[in-house]
Amino acid sequence: MARYNTANKQKYLRGDIISRWHLRSVMEAVYSLVAQTNPRTVLDAGCGEGFVSKYLADRDPSLEILGVDVSPDAIRYAQENFGDAAGFQAGSILSLPFKDNSFDTVVCSEVLEHISELELAVTELKRVARTYVVISVPNEPYFKWINDFARAIRFSQDPGHVNFWTHSEFRAFIESRFFAPQFSRKHVIYQLAVAAVQNGAVVPANASIS
Repeated sequence: MARYNTANKQKYLRGDIISRWHLRSVMEAVYSLVAQTNPRTVLDAGCGEGFVSKYLADRDPSLEILGVDVSPDAIRYAQENFGDAAGFQAGSILSLPFKDNSFDTVVCSEVLEHISELELAVTELKRVARTYVVISVPNEPYFKWINDFARAIRFSQDPGHVNFWTHSEFRAFIESRFFAPQFSRKHVIYQLAVAAVQNGAVVPANASIS
Protein backbone atom coordinates (compact mmCIF):
# COMPACT_ATOMS: atom_id res chain seq x y z
CA MET A 1 0.00 0.00 0.00
CA ALA A 2 1.29 3.44 -0.89
CA ARG A 3 2.24 5.48 2.14
CA TYR A 4 -0.17 8.29 2.97
CA ASN A 5 -1.24 10.32 5.95
CA THR A 6 -4.30 12.25 7.04
CA ALA A 7 -5.10 14.38 10.06
CA ASN A 8 -7.56 11.73 11.19
CA LYS A 9 -5.06 8.90 10.91
CA GLN A 10 -2.39 10.95 12.65
CA LYS A 11 -4.78 11.62 15.52
CA TYR A 12 -5.47 7.94 16.14
CA LEU A 13 -1.87 6.82 15.82
CA ARG A 14 -0.35 9.19 18.37
CA GLY A 15 1.52 7.23 20.99
CA ASP A 16 1.41 9.51 24.01
CA ILE A 17 -0.67 8.46 27.00
CA ILE A 18 -2.91 11.54 27.06
CA SER A 19 -3.88 11.22 23.39
CA ARG A 20 -4.62 7.51 23.78
CA TRP A 21 -6.74 8.12 26.89
CA HIS A 22 -8.57 11.01 25.22
CA LEU A 23 -9.45 9.09 22.05
CA ARG A 24 -10.44 5.95 23.91
CA SER A 25 -12.82 7.84 26.15
CA VAL A 26 -14.39 9.68 23.20
CA MET A 27 -14.89 6.39 21.33
CA GLU A 28 -16.36 4.90 24.49
CA ALA A 29 -18.85 7.79 24.57
CA VAL A 30 -19.83 6.96 20.97
CA TYR A 31 -20.13 3.28 21.85
CA SER A 32 -22.32 3.98 24.87
CA LEU A 33 -24.83 5.81 22.66
CA VAL A 34 -24.72 3.06 20.04
CA ALA A 35 -25.28 0.41 22.72
CA GLN A 36 -28.22 2.41 24.01
CA THR A 37 -30.00 1.83 20.69
CA ASN A 38 -29.54 -1.96 20.97
CA PRO A 39 -28.69 -2.50 17.30
CA ARG A 40 -27.75 -5.59 15.36
CA THR A 41 -26.45 -3.78 12.28
CA VAL A 42 -24.40 -0.56 12.36
CA LEU A 43 -23.13 1.68 9.58
CA ASP A 44 -20.06 3.79 10.35
CA ALA A 45 -20.64 6.58 7.80
CA GLY A 46 -17.43 8.42 7.00
CA CYS A 47 -15.39 5.76 8.78
CA GLY A 48 -11.99 7.05 7.66
CA GLU A 49 -9.33 4.47 8.42
CA GLY A 50 -11.74 2.39 10.50
CA PHE A 51 -10.63 3.15 14.05
CA VAL A 52 -14.13 3.78 15.40
CA SER A 53 -15.51 0.71 13.63
CA LYS A 54 -12.77 -1.37 15.22
CA TYR A 55 -13.51 0.02 18.67
CA LEU A 56 -17.23 -0.68 18.36
CA ALA A 57 -16.52 -4.23 17.21
CA ASP A 58 -14.15 -4.82 20.12
CA ARG A 59 -16.71 -3.54 22.61
CA ASP A 60 -19.51 -5.68 21.18
CA PRO A 61 -18.42 -8.50 18.85
CA SER A 62 -22.07 -9.35 18.14
CA LEU A 63 -22.51 -6.16 16.12
CA GLU A 64 -22.51 -6.38 12.33
CA ILE A 65 -20.53 -3.27 11.40
CA LEU A 66 -19.91 -1.82 7.96
CA GLY A 67 -17.70 1.23 7.45
CA VAL A 68 -17.97 3.42 4.37
CA ASP A 69 -15.71 6.29 3.34
CA VAL A 70 -15.09 8.32 0.21
CA SER A 71 -11.31 7.81 0.39
CA PRO A 72 -10.07 4.59 -1.26
CA ASP A 73 -6.79 4.92 0.62
CA ALA A 74 -8.59 5.13 3.96
CA ILE A 75 -10.74 2.12 3.09
CA ARG A 76 -7.68 0.14 2.02
CA TYR A 77 -6.02 0.92 5.35
CA ALA A 78 -9.18 -0.13 7.24
CA GLN A 79 -9.48 -3.38 5.31
CA GLU A 80 -5.83 -4.29 5.85
CA ASN A 81 -5.76 -3.41 9.54
CA PHE A 82 -9.31 -3.98 10.82
CA GLY A 83 -10.94 -6.20 8.21
CA ASP A 84 -11.31 -9.00 10.73
CA ALA A 85 -13.52 -6.78 12.91
CA ALA A 86 -15.79 -5.04 10.39
CA GLY A 87 -16.55 -4.75 6.70
CA PHE A 88 -15.36 -1.71 4.76
CA GLN A 89 -16.21 -0.29 1.36
CA ALA A 90 -15.72 2.95 -0.56
CA GLY A 91 -18.67 5.27 -0.92
CA SER A 92 -19.73 8.86 -0.39
CA ILE A 93 -21.83 10.04 2.53
CA LEU A 94 -23.60 12.23 -0.05
CA SER A 95 -24.81 9.17 -1.95
CA LEU A 96 -24.59 6.14 0.29
CA PRO A 97 -24.59 2.91 -1.75
CA PHE A 98 -27.30 1.22 0.33
CA LYS A 99 -31.04 0.75 0.21
CA ASP A 100 -33.40 2.66 2.47
CA ASN A 101 -33.54 1.46 6.09
CA SER A 102 -30.50 -0.78 5.65
CA PHE A 103 -29.01 -0.41 9.16
CA ASP A 104 -30.49 -0.38 12.63
CA THR A 105 -28.20 2.45 13.72
CA VAL A 106 -26.02 4.79 11.69
CA VAL A 107 -22.93 6.34 13.31
CA CYS A 108 -21.44 9.54 11.93
CA SER A 109 -18.50 10.44 14.15
CA GLU A 110 -16.40 13.54 13.48
CA VAL A 111 -17.58 13.76 9.86
CA LEU A 112 -20.26 16.42 9.38
CA GLU A 113 -17.89 19.25 10.24
CA HIS A 114 -16.03 18.40 7.02
CA ILE A 115 -19.06 18.32 4.70
CA SER A 116 -20.09 21.33 2.61
CA GLU A 117 -23.30 19.67 1.35
CA LEU A 118 -24.56 19.25 4.90
CA GLU A 119 -28.28 18.79 4.24
CA LEU A 120 -27.66 16.15 1.60
CA ALA A 121 -25.43 14.23 4.01
CA VAL A 122 -28.08 14.35 6.75
CA THR A 123 -30.75 13.20 4.31
CA GLU A 124 -28.61 10.20 3.39
CA LEU A 125 -27.95 9.30 7.03
CA LYS A 126 -31.68 9.34 7.73
CA ARG A 127 -32.48 7.38 4.58
CA VAL A 128 -30.28 4.39 5.35
CA ALA A 129 -30.96 4.33 9.10
CA ARG A 130 -33.80 2.05 10.15
CA THR A 131 -34.22 3.51 13.62
CA TYR A 132 -31.45 5.65 15.10
CA VAL A 133 -28.44 7.84 14.35
CA VAL A 134 -25.47 8.65 16.58
CA ILE A 135 -23.63 11.83 15.63
CA SER A 136 -20.57 13.49 17.13
CA VAL A 137 -18.98 16.80 16.15
CA PRO A 138 -16.50 19.22 17.74
CA ASN A 139 -17.84 21.59 20.37
CA GLU A 140 -17.01 25.16 19.43
CA PRO A 141 -15.35 27.46 20.14
CA TYR A 142 -13.35 25.18 22.47
CA PHE A 143 -12.23 22.76 19.77
CA LYS A 144 -10.89 25.59 17.60
CA TRP A 145 -8.95 27.14 20.48
CA ILE A 146 -7.29 23.86 21.39
CA ASN A 147 -6.67 22.86 17.77
CA ASP A 148 -5.15 26.26 16.91
CA PHE A 149 -2.72 25.82 19.80
CA ALA A 150 -1.90 22.23 18.78
CA ARG A 151 -1.20 23.33 15.22
CA ALA A 152 0.98 26.21 16.45
CA ILE A 153 3.23 23.75 18.27
CA ARG A 154 3.08 21.33 15.29
CA PHE A 155 1.20 18.70 17.29
CA SER A 156 -1.62 18.33 14.76
CA GLN A 157 -2.57 19.08 11.18
CA ASP A 158 -5.32 21.36 9.90
CA PRO A 159 -8.50 19.27 10.34
CA GLY A 160 -10.21 20.92 7.37
CA HIS A 161 -13.49 21.83 9.06
CA VAL A 162 -16.13 23.81 7.17
CA ASN A 163 -18.98 23.60 9.72
CA PHE A 164 -18.83 24.78 13.32
CA TRP A 165 -21.35 24.27 16.13
CA THR A 166 -21.55 25.61 19.65
CA HIS A 167 -23.48 23.33 21.99
CA SER A 168 -26.69 25.32 21.59
CA GLU A 169 -26.30 25.38 17.80
CA PHE A 170 -25.71 21.63 17.70
CA ARG A 171 -28.84 21.02 19.78
CA ALA A 172 -30.88 23.19 17.43
CA PHE A 173 -29.38 21.47 14.39
CA ILE A 174 -30.21 17.96 15.64
CA GLU A 175 -33.62 18.85 17.08
CA SER A 176 -34.75 20.33 13.76
CA ARG A 177 -33.79 17.25 11.73
CA PHE A 178 -34.33 14.22 14.00
CA PHE A 179 -36.71 13.02 16.69
CA ALA A 180 -36.40 12.52 20.46
CA PRO A 181 -32.70 13.48 20.58
CA GLN A 182 -30.51 13.12 23.64
CA PHE A 183 -27.20 14.90 24.01
CA SER A 184 -23.90 14.46 25.82
CA ARG A 185 -20.48 16.08 25.84
CA LYS A 186 -16.98 14.70 26.28
CA HIS A 187 -13.78 16.48 27.28
CA VAL A 188 -15.35 19.90 26.60
CA ILE A 189 -14.35 19.78 22.93
CA TYR A 190 -16.67 17.01 21.66
CA GLN A 191 -20.45 16.84 21.63
CA LEU A 192 -22.64 13.87 20.78
CA ALA A 193 -26.27 13.08 20.08
CA VAL A 194 -28.39 9.98 19.70
CA ALA A 195 -31.72 10.47 17.95
CA ALA A 196 -34.51 8.65 16.16
CA VAL A 197 -35.16 9.02 12.44
CA GLN A 198 -38.91 8.35 12.63
CA ASN A 199 -41.51 10.53 14.31
CA GLY A 200 -42.92 8.80 17.36
CA ALA A 201 -39.84 6.67 17.99
CA VAL A 202 -38.34 6.91 21.46
CA VAL A 203 -34.64 6.78 22.16
CA PRO A 204 -34.02 4.34 25.04
CA ALA A 205 -33.09 6.00 28.30
CA ASN A 206 -29.65 6.35 29.88
CA ALA A 207 -27.99 8.98 27.70
CA SER A 208 -26.04 11.57 29.64
CA ILE A 209 -28.06 14.74 29.16
CA SER A 210 -26.27 18.08 29.27
